[in-house]
Amino acid sequence: MRCLCVCLLIPLALSGCVVPPREEAFMEDGVTTGTEADPCQPGFAHAKEPLRSDEEHAMASELSLPSPAAYEVTMHVFWNAADHPADFPPNPHFSPLAGGPHSEGFLLWQPGEPASSAIEIQAETGDPEPLRNTYRQGGAQVLPDQFVIGDLMDSPGRSTIAFRTDNEHTLLSVTSRLAPSPDWFVGVAALPLTSGGAWIEEVVIPLCVWDAGTDDGRSYASANEQPEDPQPIHLLRGQPLSPGPEQAAQVGELILRRTE
Repeated sequence: MRCLCVCLLIPLALSGCVVPPREEAFMEDGVTTGTEADPCQPGFAHAKEPLRSDEEHAMASELSLPSPAAYEVTMHVFWNAADHPADFPPNPHFSPLAGGPHSEGFLLWQPGEPASSAIEIQAETGDPEPLRNTYRQGGAQVLPDQFVIGDLMDSPGRSTIAFRTDNEHTLLSVTSRLAPSPDWFVGVAALPLTSGGAWIEEVVIPLCVWDAGTDDGRSYASANEQPEDPQPIHLLRGQPLSPGPEQAAQVGELILRRTE
């Protein structure tokens, strides 16, 4: 059965890489289909209900939510040689998806900000342990036992992680390295898990490729090139992933579903 899926606005500060609306966007078996528009244009996500406003976002600690809640996050990747033929590497894969729920004020990573040493290591090597350590140092802003690490993924492929959270930790940040690459990764930063005082049931976020800004390499197998002035985290544009110099590339999607 095909049902209309409404595309709704989310705050730009969350992840920057979400799908804009098109005239007909549908869901099949609970998963949003693709879009003919630029999937990396910021501003919209496929959701079954509006994601919360900036005002609700600021009042997260005051929401009367049933607690705890449980979620599954499925990372579905489709980076392949047919769609991205330029210099396509052997053994295309993604490092284990890693991250967890947190509260306002905690940043695992953020577009437009410099990469932490933990993000640098994860983006350049795929190692999630420094991220786990960073998360566990978040004090009351995190749930230390809910930092989750998935499985290594060939591309195309998929992997699912699960976590539990409560009404004081209503944001989600996760990342995964695209490999081989100099310092490229995918993920979401501070994705809201609530809307209008309720837990979000399902949302699908396109995964576009981010450059951590810690290596100047321009192709998958580039030698390590430490920049004199590291750049802030930004969308990777142009080749080898995209044909146009200003075009970013979607290489997968993140499907968030509430299970409890």
